[in-house]
Amino acid sequence: MKIRLFLVLLTGLMLFGCNTGKKKPQRFDVIVSISNFDDGLVRLQRRLDDKWVTLDSARVNQGVVKFKGELVAPEMFYLGLDGVRGRVPFFAEPAEISISMDAGDIRDAKITGSATHDRYLAFNEEFENYSEELYQHYQAYRAAEELGDTAAVAAANKKYTETEAAQKKFLVDYLRKNNADIVSHFILYQNAYQFELDDLESLVVNFEPEPGSVYLDALMDRVLVLKSVAVGMPFKDFSQADPNDSLISLSSVAGKGLLLVDFWASWCGPCRQENPNIVAIYKDFHSKGFDVFGVSLDTDKAKWVEAIAKDQLTWSHVSDLKGWANEAGKLYGVQAIPHSVLIDRNGIIIAKNLRSEDLRKKVEEYLK
Repeated sequence: MKIRLFLVLLTGLMLFGCNTGKKKPQRFDVIVSISNFDDGLVRLQRRLDDKWVTLDSARVNQGVVKFKGELVAPEMFYLGLDGVRGRVPFFAEPAEISISMDAGDIRDAKITGSATHDRYLAFNEEFENYSEELYQHYQAYRAAEELGDTAAVAAANKKYTETEAAQKKFLVDYLRKNNADIVSHFILYQNAYQFELDDLESLVVNFEPEPGSVYLDALMDRVLVLKSVAVGMPFKDFSQADPNDSLISLSSVAGKGLLLVDFWASWCGPCRQENPNIVAIYKDFHSKGFDVFGVSLDTDKAKWVEAIAKDQLTWSHVSDLKGWANEAGKLYGVQAIPHSVLIDRNGIIIAKNLRSEDLRKKVEEYLK
C-alpha cells in the first residue's frame, strides 16, 4: 500500500512534438442551483501545482449562482461552498452546464450539459465497482487476521490481488480504446502513480494529440522527469535543511558507497511500517558501506523530528517542510510514498522502490 498524490501541473514540457497547436478558446457557462445555502459564497476552482486556485467567486442569489469563462479544451473544475466540507468536481467544456445540489449533501450534486463529464461518470462508475470489491476483500482480510485464521487471510489476500489486477486491466483497456478522449488524459493523470516509466510512456504516446489538454501536457512532463531519474541515470543533486536547520546536499553523502534515498513522512503509515526493515539493514550493512538519506514530505517539523527519534532512524534527514510540494520530491517524480532510490558508489541510480527482503538482497549483493 502507498500514500498517493494527485497533482495538476498546468504547464508541461513536450515529449513527442508540440501539443500546443493553435485552438481558439471557447465560452462555457455554469448555472448552479443550491438549496439551503442562502446568500452563501461559492468558488469556482481548479487544482494547480497541489494548490487550490480560485478562478471566480459569487454569492448565491435566490438559490442560483452563475459563472462563465473560456476554455481551450475541457478541464476538471470544482465548486467550493464556504463553510461546507468538500467540493463538487465537474468537467467544464464549451457548453451551458447546469449543476443542482443541496448544501447539506453536495456529494449528491446533479450535473447536466457536459458530455465530457458524462463520459467520465460512466468510466468512474465501473472503475469504482472494483474499488468497492477491493474494500470488501480488505475488510475480510482484517477480520480474518484478527481471528488468526491464516487460511481466510490467504484467501482474502488472493481475492484482493486478483481484483486489483482486474481493475488495472480495465483501466489500461479503457485508456487504449479511448485514446482520443481528454477524459482518458485525466484518468491516466489521476492514476499515473500506478505505472512504471515504460508502461506510462506507452500509454501517453498512444494518446491522440489534444491542443490545450493540461493533463496530457502534465503526463508528458512526468515521463520526462521519470526518464531523467530512471535506473542507469546519474543522481540529481539537491540541498535541504536537516532538523538543526543546516543545509545538507545529496552530493555530500552520495558516491561514498551504496546510498538509499528514502522519501517518507511521519504521517505515512506504510512508510513507518517499512522503517524497521530499513533500520535493520542499516545496522547490518552500514559498516560495509551502506547509508541512508531520508527526505521527508512533512509540513510539521515537530512531528517529523518525533518520528525520526521514535523509529530510531540514525542516518541523515532533510526536508523543506512543503509536504507533497517538496522540491526534491518533484525532482525525482515522487507521487506516492514510500518511494526510494538506490545510488551506487559511482553516483548511478541502480534500483528504485525496493522493499523488505528485496532491498536486503540488493544491498547484500552489491556489498558482498
